[in-house]
Amino acid sequence: MSDKFVPVTGGCLCRAVRYEAEVNLDEAYYCHCVTCQKTTGAPAEIGILVKPGTLKFTKEDPKFFQTSPIARRGFCRHCGSRLIYVSQCREDWTNVSAGSLDHPERVVPTEHICVESQLPWYEVADNLPRIRSEDYPDLEEAWASAGLTHEGKPL
Repeated sequence: MSDKFVPVTGGCLCRAVRYEAEVNLDEAYYCHCVTCQKTTGAPAEIGILVKPGTLKFTKEDPKFFQTSPIARRGFCRHCGSRLIYVSQCREDWTNVSAGSLDHPERVVPTEHICVESQLPWYEVADNLPRIRSEDYPDLEEAWASAGLTHEGKPL
């Protein structure tokens, strides 16, 4: 993980859930996994990794939903905004959604992940690396520890 973390603030649409954290705005990523598509209603999510131990909710806590055996996602219980991904196997994988930041214009995506699930009609015109889930050994190991492949299928 980079040491280029900066303090940020963010929250949901209705402002019931607010947070502060330290993130690296220069290392965001597009996630094309099906779960991100389903939880955001968008073809991809842009996540920004949170420095472990720095995330603090300053108003209401989000409502969490177990979205896979290895992660849960936090939403506002009032307006439904998806705010956070919390890894249950690696604290350094926790991330906030770019759109939930007070200043999302500062985010700089550096790669696309889980591109095996990318929708064929959604093409981002950039030259960023495009990485398949199976090319992340740590992700494969996390899914295997849950007895599944990265596609959620039994081993």
